[in-house]
Amino acid sequence: MARPKVHDGALRDRLLRRAGEVVSASGIEALSLRTLARACETSTTAVYALFGGKDGLVTALFDEAFARLARHLDAVPRGVDALEDLVRVGLAYRASALTEPHLFALMFGSRPGLPVAAAARTATGTALGPLRMAVQRAVDERLLRADTDPATASLTLWTTVHGWAALQLRGYLPPGADGRLESALRAVLEGWRAR
Repeated sequence: MARPKVHDGALRDRLLRRAGEVVSASGIEALSLRTLARACETSTTAVYALFGGKDGLVTALFDEAFARLARHLDAVPRGVDALEDLVRVGLAYRASALTEPHLFALMFGSRPGLPVAAAARTATGTALGPLRMAVQRAVDERLLRADTDPATASLTLWTTVHGWAALQLRGYLPPGADGRLESALRAVLEGWRAR
């Protein structure tokens, strides 16, 4: 008779959830496999069996962080105005960064050991994908000029909101600038607006 599987998907999810809480609250440096295993009522052997060690756990957490960002962006309601949707997606991106700053840092900080192609694929698909779709919709609906390149426009919007969030998280924005991102996004979009 086969032994029951002890290290199952539910335990994996529990470990990732708790690891995400630790990283969100205290940063990657605070993540200890022994403490994590104890908090999830398992052993470090289980962590090694499921993730291969701390590097594997951090890589899985990296993927989970992008999945959380994707869920956050996907939750933005799509309205009748594609330009308004673009602004809302940009604001949701920043809100996600501010809500879980350590996961934001994990996603976009230096991550040794993670294949560059995987990081680029995740960043492009998750962070840039929703913006690109909204830009394409705005072009299709003739809200943006017909010559607008969706790849360039979405990359510009992403760098605008990403840079804003990164500077805000580091405390580099001047006092009172928190509420100005929406105006900045609208100003960027104005350059492509159909006349």
